[in-house]
This record gives sequence, C-alpha cells and structure tokens, in this order.
Amino acid sequence: MALRTHSLSPHSLNFSASLVKIPTFQTLTVNRIHLRCRRLSSFRRRLYLPAITAALPHLDLNEDNVKQVLIDAKSEFAQIFDASVGITGEVHLAELDGPFVKLRLQGRFWHKRETVLARLANYLKNRIPEVLEVDIGDDKQLDDSSENF
Repeated sequence: MALRTHSLSPHSLNFSASLVKIPTFQTLTVNRIHLRCRRLSSFRRRLYLPAITAALPHLDLNEDNVKQVLIDAKSEFAQIFDASVGITGEVHLAELDGPFVKLRLQGRFWHKRETVLARLANYLKNRIPEVLEVDIGDDKQLDDSSENF
C-alpha cells in the first residue's frame, strides 16, 4: 500500500483571500483514495507560497554584531540590494553610541532611502533587542535625487 502526500490550499480551509501567503499544509492519504481535485491542482500551480524563514537568534549589542546584522540584512532584503540590475546601494555602520545606531547610506537603492532605513531599523531591532533607535548619520543621505549618488 503506497502513501501519497496532498497539499491543501488555504482556501480549502476557509481562510480569507487576504491570507494567501501562509504555507500549504500536507496530509498523507492512501494511494487508492484519490482526493486531488483538478481545480485545486491548477490553483496550486498558479499560487506561489514563499517559505517562511526561521527566526534568527538575538545578538548582544556591539559593533561587530551590528556589522554582522547589516550583512545578514543585505541577503535577507535582496530586492533592495541587487547589483545585477544597477542597484549600487550600500549600508555601513557610521556610529554606535550605546543603544543608538547611526547608519551611512551610499549609492542607488530600488526603494526610497527612507524605506530602506525603516526596514533596516526594524531588522536591527528584531535581531538586537537592545537597539533603541536607528538613525542616519546625515539627513542629506535620505535625499533620493541623482546628485547624491
């Protein structure tokens, strides 16, 4: 007797359409009981559900850890930092003063610089809970005009 896995979409579990980004659940059934629905399998082919990354460990607040988290953020937010399409944006630690972190933005980003700073601040605060505030070294770095590149 063979076992077969079947994916259940969020819609088959009566979730609302706004929760489509949750992972699909799998069940095991006996091979002769064929529960696959043609409509469901075509829906699954069109629906992309990204994997949820595991929670990363919290780090202590020090300069090396802040630099490491910025490196991790670069891979986590690949859509912000993608040199293959001409995005040359770089983020560096400018200053660490107790629980206050100042960053330096250089180059061109896909998103507004304010958005990049907000996402990085959120990521830093989640990875290093001791961080109270993430700011930019110079307010001119938030200007998205081309003369700043």
